[in-house]
Amino acid sequence: MIPKVSVLFERLDASNIRYCHWKSNWVLAETLAAETDIDLLVKREDAQAFRALIEELGFRPAIEVGVPPFPSVEHHLALDEAQGAIVHVHAYYRVISGESLTKNYRLPLEEMLLTNVSRAGAVIVPRKGAELVIFVLRMSVKHATLAELTLLLRGWDDVRREASWLATDEARGEARELLTAWLPAVSPDLFDQALEGLLDPAPLWRRIMLGRRVRSQLRQFARRGRVRAWGAGVRAFTGRATYRVRGTRKGLTLGEGGAVIAFVGAEATGKSTVLTEMERWLGRYLTVQRVHAGKPPGTPLTVVPNLLLPLLRSLVPGQRSTLVAERRHSAGPGPSGSTENFPLLFGIRSVLLAHDRNVLLKRAFASAVNGSVVLCDRYPSAGEGAPDGAQLGSPGGTANEGRLRRWLIEREARFYRTIVPPDLAIYLTAPLETTLERNRNREKVEPEAYVRSRHERSSNLRFEGVPVRGVRTDRPLPEVLAEIRKLVWEAL
Repeated sequence: MIPKVSVLFERLDASNIRYCHWKSNWVLAETLAAETDIDLLVKREDAQAFRALIEELGFRPAIEVGVPPFPSVEHHLALDEAQGAIVHVHAYYRVISGESLTKNYRLPLEEMLLTNVSRAGAVIVPRKGAELVIFVLRMSVKHATLAELTLLLRGWDDVRREASWLATDEARGEARELLTAWLPAVSPDLFDQALEGLLDPAPLWRRIMLGRRVRSQLRQFARRGRVRAWGAGVRAFTGRATYRVRGTRKGLTLGEGGAVIAFVGAEATGKSTVLTEMERWLGRYLTVQRVHAGKPPGTPLTVVPNLLLPLLRSLVPGQRSTLVAERRHSAGPGPSGSTENFPLLFGIRSVLLAHDRNVLLKRAFASAVNGSVVLCDRYPSAGEGAPDGAQLGSPGGTANEGRLRRWLIEREARFYRTIVPPDLAIYLTAPLETTLERNRNREKVEPEAYVRSRHERSSNLRFEGVPVRGVRTDRPLPEVLAEIRKLVWEAL
């Protein structure tokens, strides 16, 4: 049991809050290690005390994005700093269950679960007979619709293992008695048939028929009619599929909303490695989007010029953007305080790149407003000539630039000026020798001169009005990730 979870159950006991961990107790060890949700049924009269307790423990409310909220159901998330794990408490004040996508049934079984309990170490759990009642009803109605059946069959082996774990002889007898006492609308004989269909298992068509019969006997407890429930299920299935494609399991967002978090620093300071780990870590529960502001995708305005880039690079290799930028940086300002005039091809490319970054980051902030955590690889800096920032100079810098070059300078500056700063910039740093060594060990090795130049140009990145947190990455990766997790969590 990880520390945050241990403290949670200790405090629940000390506060005399009536609760039980009401389902999936066959994998309770994984639950206590924060590998799965902590599903707590809490006495409704204790809801206020429960919310106060978990807030005191650092849990923060979260909502599921893109679907209507389920009544009497809440999500709370906290960071366990010792293990670097996000702990998800899925709190229920009523038994809202059934299909995983719509949870269309409110079953009047709260007192049955809270009364018939035992202890599993530090955790109060229902007796197996009580949990078996809920399990059979849940699994049965999941056979009644195509979308639910699709999800159920993906984890069918686990369903059979849980059924075998729950269905001891003692639990089966107890379940029949509890069902008769607490849910007389459901026939005990049908319940037994449905349970046997899970244990044997019965042919799929047979389980579907049993599921439909169970659903019919539960119709008085339905929150929606069948047509509305079907529509809600389709919408939820589509939304869940979208989140899974993005690598997000739950599609949650914290109550405070999303955020744009920039990871900046010199070449080979570990940005890609850190971003991959942060995306995996946050994506278990939160809605996460990853973007690359250093290499933004093309837009309708720039798609054709971007397609021509390989040809132009081969025709005029000396005007590659990276080479020109490095030469201008090395040359430094002249006597008048400005750099030499830039090649027009470089100027056009710089403006188009600024446009694409502007569009990408506008979309990123729209996603953050709608609840996503946007992890951004590189970000435009306020310093002139810095990597990923304005390259052409300041508007009105010299009198001999010519009208076209002045126009390009002004357009580039305007695109960068209207980019909204990130909510947090994590500034990754490492000694030059460390970055050179890492570069040599990469699959795609950059020229050493390029790495040296980027290291120098990234030594003084500025982000006006933004909290910037420096993190040294010339340390063991677990140590680096632990520090960054804490910074990110505090920023959300």
